[in-house]
Amino acid sequence: MKRIAALLDALLRDWSRSRETVFFVVLFPIILLVIFSTVFASSAPSFGLVVQNQDVGPNGEATNLSATFVENLGGIEPLDVRHLDADRNLTEWSQESDGGGRVLVIPDGFAEDVRAQSGRVRIAIIRDTVARFRDDMNDTERANIERGLDQASQRNATNATGVTVQFYAPPDDQSAPVVRGILSTVIAEFNQESLGVEEPPVSLDSGTIGSAGLTSTDYYLPAFIATLVLINGVMTVPGVIAGFNQDGTLKRLVATPLRKRDWIIANIVQQSLLALLLSGVMLVVAALLFGVTVIPGPLSVALILLGAIAFSALGMTLGSLLPNPDAASSLGGSIAFPMMFLSGVFWEVDIMPETLQTIGRLMPLYQFHRGLRRLMIVETTDGVWPAFAMLGAMAIVFIGLAIKLTRWRDFGD
Repeated sequence: MKRIAALLDALLRDWSRSRETVFFVVLFPIILLVIFSTVFASSAPSFGLVVQNQDVGPNGEATNLSATFVENLGGIEPLDVRHLDADRNLTEWSQESDGGGRVLVIPDGFAEDVRAQSGRVRIAIIRDTVARFRDDMNDTERANIERGLDQASQRNATNATGVTVQFYAPPDDQSAPVVRGILSTVIAEFNQESLGVEEPPVSLDSGTIGSAGLTSTDYYLPAFIATLVLINGVMTVPGVIAGFNQDGTLKRLVATPLRKRDWIIANIVQQSLLALLLSGVMLVVAALLFGVTVIPGPLSVALILLGAIAFSALGMTLGSLLPNPDAASSLGGSIAFPMMFLSGVFWEVDIMPETLQTIGRLMPLYQFHRGLRRLMIVETTDGVWPAFAMLGAMAIVFIGLAIKLTRWRDFGD
C-alpha cells in the first residue's frame, strides 16, 4: 500500500508540473463555465430586428393595421426593433450594413388584405352558423341572409389567400431560427385577433439576404480564417519562442553577429507567411469539398497578412515572458479562447449581455473578422479601415514589446 501511495504521489507531482495539462484539464473548463454562464444566464438575450413597413398611405404614414402589427413587435422584450424607410432598397441597405441583418418586410396592401381575409373568414363562420339553424328559418329569411352573404363575398373576392410578411436573415445567422419562432408567435396572436381561424390572414415566409450565390460556408469562411490566424499567432508562437529560451538557442545566438531585432522580425514574418499559407490551404479545401466561391482580393490578403503579423507579434511577446513552452502556450490559450468566444466569431454578438457586447467589439479579433467579412462577402471597403488601424497599431506595439522583453544577452544567468 505504501508503494502504491508513493507512486500515486509521484504521478500527481509529474502531472502538476505540466502547466499545459493543468490549463486544459482545470482552467479551460472554468473559463468555458464562466463565459457560457455569463452569456446565457446573466440576462435575457436581445435580438436585433429591422422592420420595413411598406404599407403606407398617400400621406406617407403607415396604415393603422400595419402600425399596430409593428407596435406589437416592439412590445416583445427579446426583440430590439429598428425601422427602415419604406422606399429603401433592401439590397443596397444590406451592402451598407455588414452583409445584411435580420429584416421583416411588411408588404404594401397589408391592411387591405388583412381586412379582406378577415372578412372572408367571418363570412365563412356566418355561413356555418346559418347552416346549423337553417331549419328554423323561413324561405324569405334564408334568401335575405344568403343574398347578403353573397354580396359580402363579392366584396372580399379580391383576396383569398391573405398576406405574407417576409423575414430575411443572412445564411450564417445562428439566431435567425429563434427570431423566426418569436415572429410566428406574434403573427399567431395577430391572426386570432383578426378572426383568422382556419385560414389566417397573415403568414410568415423566410429567405436569405446578402450576396447572391454564396453558401453558408462562404459566409463562415472569414470566421475560419480569423480563428486560424489567432490560434497560430497567440497559441502556437508563444510555445515555439519559449522553447528557444529553454533549449538555449537564444544564448548561442549571442555569439553571432545577428541582432535581436532582426531575429524577432524574421520570426514574426515567418509565422505570418505560414498563417497566410494555411489560409490559402483552407480556401482550397473549402472550394474542393464545399464549392466555396469566395476568393480574397488584394485588400483581403493584406488584411490577413496584417492580422497574422499583429497576432504573431503578440505571441512573440507572450513567449518572451515565460521560459517554459507549456506555460507560454497555456498563457496564449487563456487569451485566445475568451477572445474567440466574445468576438462574434462563433455566435452573434447581440445574444450576449450588453456589457459583454461592448467588450467583444473592442477586441481586435472582432474588427479583424468584421473587416474580412466585408471585404470577402459584402465586397465593399466601407467600414474595413478600423480593422487595418487596430491591427496595425497592435503590430507596432507588440513588436516593440517583443524586442524589449526578449532576453538576448546573458541568458540563463
